[in-house]
Amino acid sequence: MKSKRILVETILVMVLTLGGMLFVPQAKAIFALLPIAYLLIEGRMRKRTWEELGFKFRTLWQDLRANWLWFVLAGLVSQSLTVFWARAYFPEYIQHVQARLPFKDGMSWAILIPVLAISILGEELTYRTLFQGRLSPFIGIPAAILVTSCFFGLAHYAAGPAAILVADLGLIFVDSLLYGLIYSRGNNVIVAWGAHLLGDIVGLALLVYLF
Repeated sequence: MKSKRILVETILVMVLTLGGMLFVPQAKAIFALLPIAYLLIEGRMRKRTWEELGFKFRTLWQDLRANWLWFVLAGLVSQSLTVFWARAYFPEYIQHVQARLPFKDGMSWAILIPVLAISILGEELTYRTLFQGRLSPFIGIPAAILVTSCFFGLAHYAAGPAAILVADLGLIFVDSLLYGLIYSRGNNVIVAWGAHLLGDIVGLALLVYLF
């Protein structure tokens, strides 16, 4: 549905979400839920189906097969290359990322993986289904992926030295490009979610067990 009203609503949600995350960090979790609430309420009001929200179970296997190369690249290769590169040439970046890990608070894998699965599903619904999906009819898929990935990177902002910050946001941006590309090839949020979840688990495992 190409409607200027939907575009305005989407831009407003994007600005409120990112603005809240950056300028009211103590309420970051609340602002992260704003797009999900909007998506569910808007979907109900406009009678959208679950498939329109990206939950395409009937074509899941077909979409996985069509995206297997990008899935492996995003879920396994990208994270592994990042960790091994940083280990060899940029250990300060590793320390920056490790400071955000939940293991220091005693969280086990049995708890972490379900929490990751739920939070990443929320991110994919926000950045792929809502932001990328609603921007694409107006500015085209490549531009929508780029804009969404900029927002995705900034939403993960964590203060630090300039060089570390650039590396951190840049690598997150690249990951988002991959997730966005996967989503664009079928608009199946489940496939993008799977690649994102696998990538986070692989990255976390490498950080925990190699350092």
